[in-house]
Amino acid sequence: MKKEDYYCKISAIFMIIADILRIFAPELALVRMKNYSQDIMNYAALKPYFRLQDLYAYFDGEANISRQTISWYLTKLTEIGQLHRIGHGRYSIQDKQHFEVIPTEEQFSLNEELKQRWPFAHFCIYNGSIIGPLQHHLAANNITYIETEREATSAVFNHLRDEGRVAYLRPTRDLIYNYIDLSKPAIFVKPLITESPVLKSNGVLVPTLEKLLVDLQKDQDFFYLQEAEGIYIFQNALSLYTINESRLLRYASRRGIRKEIETNIKIVNTND
Repeated sequence: MKKEDYYCKISAIFMIIADILRIFAPELALVRMKNYSQDIMNYAALKPYFRLQDLYAYFDGEANISRQTISWYLTKLTEIGQLHRIGHGRYSIQDKQHFEVIPTEEQFSLNEELKQRWPFAHFCIYNGSIIGPLQHHLAANNITYIETEREATSAVFNHLRDEGRVAYLRPTRDLIYNYIDLSKPAIFVKPLITESPVLKSNGVLVPTLEKLLVDLQKDQDFFYLQEAEGIYIFQNALSLYTINESRLLRYASRRGIRKEIETNIKIVNTND
């Protein structure tokens, strides 16, 4: 065999091998991806949620997997719906519920009544019973909360009292503790903070979960849900519902308690 023919045959063989590798490389990569994907899904099944750093620690000792690679897997598994992003940097195998506030017929009528009288005002209306699923120690709350522009609160309060309703204007902690039974129907009229994260439900403005979590930590009328109970509420909220952390912290900043909210989040994450 001539030398030139020999080198031509060797070159042809290498070209065939290269073609085979080109054809089967994606399948080989997919097999490897599926192996890591299954490992990740097995880990996710054991956790209510996890972060990239948790997964990286789990894979500690794997020479061929880096943080960047893990991040890539998490992105792909999220795109195909096997994992869900449930907050900043957190993933879960199960998609969480969306917190919904559905106005009652009484709240719908109350909104209509107030809108007819003050058509340019905004009214965020909800009942304290929506807090129940978040609580650790269940405390009955049958108060209807009406939040409106600060300059309209007195007029709304006076209208409600003139109509024979049991209503209180910005009640203080001491007033509630000494004289108000939260389990009995009444109305609290409060200022609506500008740029509050609210949404419409059946035509009625209601609070988002992010607004509720911040208000529970800030407002005097929720004093009984603060401190240790407040941590439990955050823990339950993070476990049960999808939370927009950016919206939560933005509203917390507007209310001057961003550091407190960040501390609550850190405590909950540490306890998990």
